[in-house]
Parts: sequence; C-alpha cells; structure tokens
Amino acid sequence: MKPRVTENCFAALVRTFKTSDHFLKDLRPASQALWGRELDFACRPNLLGAISLDEIRPALVQQYLDGWSDKPGKQAAALAAFRALEKWAIVRDLLARPITLGVETGKPTGSHVPWTDEQVALAESNARDDLRRVITLGANTGQRGSDLVRMGWGDIEIFRGRAGINVRQVKTGREIWVPIFEPLRRAMETWERRPGPFLLTAWGEPWDRQQLTMAWWHERNTNPELKTLRDADLVLHGLRGHASCVCIEPGLRAERSVCWSECRFLWSSGTAGYRYRKRTLWPPC
Repeated sequence: MKPRVTENCFAALVRTFKTSDHFLKDLRPASQALWGRELDFACRPNLLGAISLDEIRPALVQQYLDGWSDKPGKQAAALAAFRALEKWAIVRDLLARPITLGVETGKPTGSHVPWTDEQVALAESNARDDLRRVITLGANTGQRGSDLVRMGWGDIEIFRGRAGINVRQVKTGREIWVPIFEPLRRAMETWERRPGPFLLTAWGEPWDRQQLTMAWWHERNTNPELKTLRDADLVLHGLRGHASCVCIEPGLRAERSVCWSECRFLWSSGTAGYRYRKRTLWPPC
C-alpha cells in the first residue's frame, strides 16, 4: 500500500514550518531556498513524509541520509535543514523528541578544496570574460559568492594608505574591510568604473548567487580549456580556501601573507571590536 500523508506526519510538520514567521522572515532567502528544497524532497511519501510525528526519530533520519552517502554535500545540507526544523518545532511542542541527536554525515570531498594558483590562473586566462572577473575577485578577497555579487566601487575605503572593500557579510552579518592587494589592484585598473557591483553578467546585469553558481558550472563543464578544473570538480566556494592558503604558506607573498593573517584575526572579532582594531592595528607590523 502506498504511504499516506496525514496531518500528524512529518510532511505536515514541514509545511507548518515553511509557512511560519520564523522561516519566512528570520531566515535568509538562500537558507529558505536550500533548506526548503531539502525538506521538500525528504517529505515525499515514500521517504520521510508519511512517517507520523510519534515515530520520527534519529534512526530514521540517519537512514534517510545514508541513502545519500555518495553525496556528502547534500547530506550536510539536509542535516542542517532537519536541525533548523527540529530547533523550531521542539520548543513549540510540535515534536516530542529530538530527531537529529547523534545523526552523522560524511565529509565533503573535492568540491570545496582550495584552488591552486595554477588553477586560478587557468580560469582567469580561459573562462569567458564575465566569469574571469568573478575568479579574480573571489581568489583575492576570499569572500562568499553571496558577498562577491554585492561588492561595488562605492564600497571602497582608503585607510592609512591602503584601499580596501567594505563588506557586510550576508551569512554572518559582520561588517568587514577586505584589503585590496596588488594582483587585485592591477586587475581592477582594467575594469570599467560604473555604479553598482563589480560583477555583471555578459548582458550587463547584476548576478544573483544561484545564477552565478550555475553559470560557472556550465562554463567549467563545457569549455574544453577548463577540463582540468572540471576533473577536479572545482566550485567557486573553493576560492575562499585559495585565499586562506595564500596567507599561511611560509615565505610566499610576504606582504599579502602578513596582511591576510591580520585580517583573518580582525574578522573573528565582533563588528564594534573590528572597527576599533582595524584603525589601531593596520598596517600590520
């Protein structure tokens, strides 16, 4: 007999969660899209959707995630969605017990590994023009894609002789200042100065994060010059790792190494502390 969805089942709880003020007003659009997609899939009647709220438990969630053992990134996204649902529901007496306690996922491999200098240079030389700028900005600032698409000329601030980009991070809400080092400065000299963000599509419109992800995926998989990047399964998020690696490699790019280490320390501070430390510690000794 085909499983049946009732009002006392997991699917009904997810529907309630997705129409709640918390989901619609407190979560970022990116989180709504990602977690909503993962929960919707899990809510299929032949998966978790038809399981009653009296029966749903960590063992069943683990069993569901084990079905995605070959996709640890998807496992992690689904588990994050389950945890958000659990946190919201359990304090409202909509769940009688935790459903993610002890649940584990595999570790992502490949996708988010840092890009090497050679891989960055290959993409900058062979990707289509609008994506070359994305690679350059991501590799030299280490910011998430949701922040890259919002950076613009109006965010540049000169402090103690150093130009930097002011960013309010979408994910953390922190206000940070990212120094512009020589490779990025040289590249920016070739960019047209105009109102709005640095990064524009081939038809001159601002990117949104999901659109940018799909554009890179298509370019990487269809451009024969980028075959090695496709084989390495490189994604844009790996550019954050590239920027971090630059700062810790001993003896490499001395000025940039010192500055990045300093900035990483500053970024770990709260907003108020960051503003103070930026103005007292820059430039690094």
